[in-house]
Amino acid sequence: MSQFPTVGSRRPNRFWVILVLLLAFGGLAIGLVSMAVRKPSNEFTRVNGISDQQRIFGGVRQDLDRLGEPDAPVQVQVFTDVQCIECKDQFNETIPPLVDQEVREGDVALLFRNRSLAENATEIGFYGVEAAAKQGYGWQYAYLLFQNQDEAKVQRLDKDFLTKIAQSITHLDVAQWSKDFDEGVPKDSEMTKALEDTDKLSFDLKIRAHPAVVVNGPKGTEIVQDSPDLAEVQQAIDSVR
Repeated sequence: MSQFPTVGSRRPNRFWVILVLLLAFGGLAIGLVSMAVRKPSNEFTRVNGISDQQRIFGGVRQDLDRLGEPDAPVQVQVFTDVQCIECKDQFNETIPPLVDQEVREGDVALLFRNRSLAENATEIGFYGVEAAAKQGYGWQYAYLLFQNQDEAKVQRLDKDFLTKIAQSITHLDVAQWSKDFDEGVPKDSEMTKALEDTDKLSFDLKIRAHPAVVVNGPKGTEIVQDSPDLAEVQQAIDSVR
């Protein structure tokens, strides 16, 4: 005959079960409250692409918006938007190989043109690039902004975010960058006027709302529109040599 537990033997088991359940529910409640009151993290701690930008641009002469030798026979104006996904893909495909070959060999110089594909002629990221360009690091800065677009979507693209990019560039004077950035942002600043002039130039050249390059050389000028790939840019360079 099977034996049933006595009432006295059941009480301790029930007590411990209830105690464990109470503790579990209590822990769950504390966790839910903690999640409810916790503020989302706005800390941008890891900048992507640091080693790559050092490898791509290291040792190449820069002066303001120009990357390469000032007397390079071919000059390529690169019209792009550092806050545009399409521009990121086109930039990554074309610029690193051009720098590694044509620019390092002194045959081509690249000129960076901040061209907004949004409604406004200027964007906050442009000021970060322009401030870095004053110290000869504009191309590195633009490259890093492109590589961290996904992080910019999660975080807020503001000066704090842009400062993290500046801090990741070796030898860039971040204090001077910050000063140039702050002085450039106002609507009546020289930097804003320069950005607006670039926007006007893009309209004068009839550049459409996509990345584009304007290639100048001894044999003339070629404008390559609509996110040209490396082969198209290289063909334009060869045609004006």
